[in-house]
Order: sequence, then structure tokens, then C-alpha cells
Amino acid sequence: MEEGADGTPRRAGAARASMTGLVPAPSAGAKAPAAGKAAAAAAAAAAAGAAAKGGEKTTTSMRSDEGAELQKVERPDERVVTEIVGCLKMKNSMLAMGACERVKKITRVYPLEVANCAIMDELIDILKEGPATPLAGSVMQALSVMALHPEGRQKVCRAGASLPLIHFIRAADLSRPNLDRGVTLLMNLAADTSNRRSIREHGGVEALVEVLRVAPISEPLMEHALGGLHNLALLDAKAKARALDAGILGPLVRITTARGLPETDMCAVRGRMILTELLKMPETEELLAAVAAEMGVKL
Repeated sequence: MEEGADGTPRRAGAARASMTGLVPAPSAGAKAPAAGKAAAAAAAAAAAGAAAKGGEKTTTSMRSDEGAELQKVERPDERVVTEIVGCLKMKNSMLAMGACERVKKITRVYPLEVANCAIMDELIDILKEGPATPLAGSVMQALSVMALHPEGRQKVCRAGASLPLIHFIRAADLSRPNLDRGVTLLMNLAADTSNRRSIREHGGVEALVEVLRVAPISEPLMEHALGGLHNLALLDAKAKARALDAGILGPLVRITTARGLPETDMCAVRGRMILTELLKMPETEELLAAVAAEMGVKL
């Protein structure tokens, strides 16, 4: 089993937390889509914010030092928003990087407030100008935290984040920075029903299949790409068809027949889940047999 970005060991069959998203554990017969890896602090903070505003009651766990740290986060009032926007506009400066780090902290506690203010426009502009920059990497992390909230996912997608992400991801260039961050963000956005059609029609399925072709097995990048495809294709026959047309069966055969992976490895689990869904499509079984034969693999 690999470790999360923060060094925390991952345990199969349970929700896992890291800096970028929340992945619910798959359960038998469940139809809920997969989502990405997330900071436990982010999810807890979002829930706490909702409770404070009269939302539904939730039970969360948070280390006491994390709770104390989150209580110190500034509220994005007019003064704070003006300061941050001004710094983000200076895209090639350290001030912009500092402002983005500030946004990441604020977003953990006030995701919707950030999504509904001028900061969002600046974040999307940075993403559009170049997803491979260090600043864009910080933007992706902030947007991934925002996308832990259902309404936040919709706002990020509507603001125009998905198209530059898909173009960036489809190149599937492992040498470029931020590829995993981009895939993670797209996976989180695809956890929302209203976003899936837009992501599918903009080529999100094909982009993620390209990542599967090159991603190392059992690495976070592959797991996130599989999670995104699971979200997009689970209940969508058109997305399944696009995945098949894009050649997903080859990567899935490589994943599901890889030697040395435990049965509980999340890449293997996600790969089997997607393959099971694809086999419900007409003629997929024959196509799978042909792909496996061409690869010299016995299923």
C-alpha cells in the first residue's frame, strides 16, 4: 500500500484522507460515484461551517491542534478579498504565491464564500494562463478543497475550470508539474451530477484514458484517473461508450492483471469496478478478449 501525500498509510475499505480530496470506500451494490482524496481537516472544517450556519448536523473528528489552527483562519470579508485579488493579479510574483497559500487556508473553512467572490475569477484566470506553473498547482489545490462541497463543485465547474484542466490532462505528459493535481481536481468535479455531462462533452473521458496509458500502476495519479472515470462512466452509457472508443480496455487489462498487487489495492479495485460496468455494454466481452489476446494476457 502506498502512503498519502502527508505520509499517512492508506487502508483499503475505508474513507481515506490527504491534501486533495475525499475518496469514499466502495461498498457492495453502491451506486454512489467515487470522489478524490481530501484533507480530513478540510472536510471537517466545511462541515463545521455548515453547522454554524444552521445546516445539517454532522459528526467529524479533528486533531485538537488542527481545530485550533482552523479557528485562526480569517474570514474572507471585503478587505481580505481585495488584498488577495490584488496579489493574485501579480501572477509572476511571490506575492501571488503567498496569496494563493492564504486562499487555500481560507477555503478549508469558507469554501462557498471564496467561490462566490472575486477570488474565484482570479483563480480560474491563473488556471487558464498555464496549468503547469507552481502558482497554478496551488490554485488546483485550493479548488480541490472547494470541490469537497457539492455547491462548491458546481461553482468551480461553472466558472470555467474544467476545459483548461481537460486540455492539460489530455497531453498526459508525466514530465510536466501538476498533472496529478489536475486529475484530482477533475475527479472531484466529476463527483457532481450536474458537472458530468459538461466534463464528458469537453473530452474529460478521453483525457483520463490517456493518463491511464502512461500512469505507473498503483500510484496516486492512476488511482485518481480511475476515480474520475468511475465518476463519469458509472451511470452514463455515453461516457462508457466514449471510454471504450478511447481504448480504455488496454489500460484496464494492464491494471487488473498486474502481478504483485494485493486484492485490496485501490487501483486494482477501481479497475475491476470500471471493467464490470463496461462489460454491461454490447460487444464489450468480445472486444476485451481480443485486447487481452493482443497483449498476450490470459484473463
